[in-house]
Amino acid sequence: MPSNTAAKTSAKNAYIVQLVESSDLSADQRVAAELRFRMALEFALGGPDYVLPSLQAYMLAQALNEPSEDDEVDDSTDTETDDEDGGTQQMITLWEKAESDAIQAALKPLGKQMAEARFEIVPVKT
Repeated sequence: MPSNTAAKTSAKNAYIVQLVESSDLSADQRVAAELRFRMALEFALGGPDYVLPSLQAYMLAQALNEPSEDDEVDDSTDTETDDEDGGTQQMITLWEKAESDAIQAALKPLGKQMAEARFEIVPVKT
């Protein structure tokens, strides 16, 4: 059963981090990796209160960035401005860099190849 590390945030932005697919780690190693991930992610995003809103914005930006069936050939009806599209891409880039850096910070000290391991961010329902 994966352990989880709760973040100290406001009640509406509370979350836990779970390292999954890491059966070869001890419980202490898993907890330490989860803590390193959470701390690095919070640092990159500006604090614990920004993790869930940033994740939600990233997921929305990803959804908006996916091509729809209507986008096949006709780009002349595109209503987005370059600025809006740039903001969407900027949000995607921000999250992906923060997550990548946090994964590296969490797993590098273990000195193991953990290709299957991943971190889940789970909102805490209050």
